[in-house]
Amino acid sequence: MEMLIGGGIAALTIYAAANWQTNDKKKIVHVFNNLDYKVKDQSPALIKTYKTDVYTTYTYNVPYGLVDDPKLQVLEKVLNRPVKISFTNQKLHIKVYQQKLNKEYPYNVFASKGHWSIPIGMSQDGIIYHDFEQIPHMIVSGSTTWGKTVFMRMFMTHLIENNPDGVEFYILDLKGRLAFNRYRNLKQVKAIVGDHKESAKVLKMVKRDIKKDIDYLLSIDAENAKEGNIKTRKFIIIDEAGELKPEKSMSDEDREYARDCQSVMSYIARVAGQVGYKMIFGTQYPTKEVLDPQIKANAIARVAFRLATSVQSGVAIDQPGAEKLEYKGRAIYKTVDEHLVQTPFISKEEIWERIGRYNNVSPTNETTAERRTDIVEL
Repeated sequence: MEMLIGGGIAALTIYAAANWQTNDKKKIVHVFNNLDYKVKDQSPALIKTYKTDVYTTYTYNVPYGLVDDPKLQVLEKVLNRPVKISFTNQKLHIKVYQQKLNKEYPYNVFASKGHWSIPIGMSQDGIIYHDFEQIPHMIVSGSTTWGKTVFMRMFMTHLIENNPDGVEFYILDLKGRLAFNRYRNLKQVKAIVGDHKESAKVLKMVKRDIKKDIDYLLSIDAENAKEGNIKTRKFIIIDEAGELKPEKSMSDEDREYARDCQSVMSYIARVAGQVGYKMIFGTQYPTKEVLDPQIKANAIARVAFRLATSVQSGVAIDQPGAEKLEYKGRAIYKTVDEHLVQTPFISKEEIWERIGRYNNVSPTNETTAERRTDIVEL
């Protein structure tokens, strides 16, 4: 089990590290003693120290019966540096980094890995990437203004730059289309909608396309998009998916559209990943009601920016921590492993400089859902 310590443990600060002049090994021993981190008279014993220019790892033999303890998170305050703690095979590993993450990293420092990989951000151990071919669906959560939408626009830009003729976007911007409307005429954007009715139309259209692609793969005895030589990948971006949760306050018509949306999103999560469809489910307010169990079970990639409470963090990434993130753009990225990252920052101006050449239609006031003439009529 591994604990990422992002900063800010208010409940338990033992020493003011800046005024305590001793080495890290002695400080760690003092923390063990003050936390009573031992079994009877047996305490962890240091067996190995491994040092690089970036970090130092202290490895301890731990007495049987002693496991990792959340209280050890106080080490970051004590050492006044980032710390990552892991516990495997009765060994406690305390990795102490020399420097803290910067509060911002510009997009241009993140080299492209091509294909369907995107940069997630800079971690203490270097740049972290996500490969949508390996893990097709992703949940992105975060309170307003903390970086969720900037992150979505960043990876959209990255995918267009690397696959200009092989990527399509279907964007459900449930904040009135304001966040993505300026990209509506990019040739890679097939639809941008902002209400329940249009969202249901677009999702039903996507579902129909999925079924056609499945039929094609069956006809050639292929198991997935790669094996079937399907070149295009289709990304369904839902920004503020909580708006698609049926509510009593909705009109009967909108509530029915919301149910349709929920049904298709669950279908995409269950069925479409290996067919070439990738869903990014974004929400400001992750709750059990908003996150359909099928979506959560199949979207095992999670990016959590600052959330309001540990309960929301628990729903988003199955553990507390996102409520303690201190800076805009700082996030926890979790799949099988877990990383604290500072996500790439890209301005609206730079986005347009990079992908504006694909803006092949004069701006209009039309809803871009109308660009697909075969959208299902409700």
